Amino acid sequence: MIRLSLSRLRLLALGTLLIPGIIFLFTWVQPVWAIPCVFALTGAFLLYRKSLFDSIHLPVFGKSKEIQLPILTVLACLACAALWTALSGIGGFFYQNDDFYGRNAIFHDLLNYHWPVHFPGTEYALTYYIGYWMVPSLLGKITSYLIGGQYLWELANIFLYLETVWFLFLIFLLFLTLLDITKTVSACFFLLVFVMFSGMDGLACYFLGDWTDQIEWWAQTWQFSSFTTCLFWVFNQAVPAWLATLLLLTDIDNVSAYALIGLSVLPFAPLPLTGLAVLCIGLFILKAARSLVSGRQTEFKKTVTSVLSPCNLLSIIGSIPVLFYLLSNESTKEAPFRFDLFLYAYSLQESLLRLMWFSLVEWAIYALLLIPACRHSSLFLLCSAELVFVPMFRVGYNMDFSMRASIPALLVLCVLCSRQIRNFCITHSKVQKVCTILLVIAMLIGAITPLLEFERGAYNIKMHGFERRFADPFGTVLHPDADTANFICRDTTSSFFYQHLARNAD
Repeated sequence: MIRLSLSRLRLLALGTLLIPGIIFLFTWVQPVWAIPCVFALTGAFLLYRKSLFDSIHLPVFGKSKEIQLPILTVLACLACAALWTALSGIGGFFYQNDDFYGRNAIFHDLLNYHWPVHFPGTEYALTYYIGYWMVPSLLGKITSYLIGGQYLWELANIFLYLETVWFLFLIFLLFLTLLDITKTVSACFFLLVFVMFSGMDGLACYFLGDWTDQIEWWAQTWQFSSFTTCLFWVFNQAVPAWLATLLLLTDIDNVSAYALIGLSVLPFAPLPLTGLAVLCIGLFILKAARSLVSGRQTEFKKTVTSVLSPCNLLSIIGSIPVLFYLLSNESTKEAPFRFDLFLYAYSLQESLLRLMWFSLVEWAIYALLLIPACRHSSLFLLCSAELVFVPMFRVGYNMDFSMRASIPALLVLCVLCSRQIRNFCITHSKVQKVCTILLVIAMLIGAITPLLEFERGAYNIKMHGFERRFADPFGTVLHPDADTANFICRDTTSSFFYQHLARNAD
């Protein structure tokens, strides 16, 4: 048996999220700004550590601050993380989907240029949420310098693979902790639930008679991605967002650390951060309102004061350069955040009807089956409300906002569904038992989506072998066929970050 302190597991998770941002500050930002920001983030981390060991709060679902896991359960988490990562194509060990075109181009530019990345002969600079590649890029550069630059790409991809395995390993441990799962067989079952969690896209495609290569686009204007789709296509956003969301759930009453947990995702995934921020703000408002209505004035004042805690304030200060860096991205200037029901394509009635069917297929049936067990849960209500409204907003010209901002809420939904399945044998409510059986059936239908993702990879490996495992036709984000504007600041002379905060280009 391995004794696992939940507080130390949280610290490992938070440290894993903070390290890439600290590397960014030291390597892309002038020391006069970078050093105070690193001190601020370090101070916030130390305050968070103190709050963990001093806190009397338990996890939202957990029973203790320490769990004991059989060695086989820990190995199962590690094996699942390693296999799932390999099948995603990360590291170049299996087929890579088309979204790797841009991600590999970013990775090449981080490896081939000095930091901050300025493109010679232009005013362009690489400006994107690059947090996920910071550690493997730095390790790749250092190692290739020691043993030879010809191994740079291969080494960096190995480090990227190992980083993803580590992230997923922490995610799985936190997930099992929330479910209070220790036995190996049960752990393997719920790891499978996590990997296969998805909306019921297959059901929609069956009734529409329209099976495509990616069935998640059945609704055309909206998409919520399965967990496997997220890992296979947008790992750099989904994986950190999953870890931060689980970190929040394991310490949900610690309002004084909400900003630290949320902003740790900023260098990786600003769109999922929006969804996570909505959960944090909602939890804070509900907690404050509950204490105010019940007449607990002291608790109300403590909750409100916690928002302005030193930990939260230091986190905000330490993240300011990253925020200005991301605001320099070209695509942020084109199509701003806005409410959009596609009324230019559909009538209001048709648009709302389409949105209703989309919600039912993707998440609302799950939520309806959770009502008997979760109707009094603030987390359940916030999660459902967020999933209702997220598709109604857009940033840019595509549906990236709803696809990615929904990641934290969908993870909460997965945890709630798993918890209900976990409690099947101990609940005395016949209604909850029936709902749980129906929930399992619905989730089995949902599993069609990730199965098709696995099938696509296996098919392409069968047809083309492993010689085409890297989806890497660009080599740089400046390639004529790349969506260059999505990855750059076009004019560094007009950017506040590059004029006042960034290191000088070498």
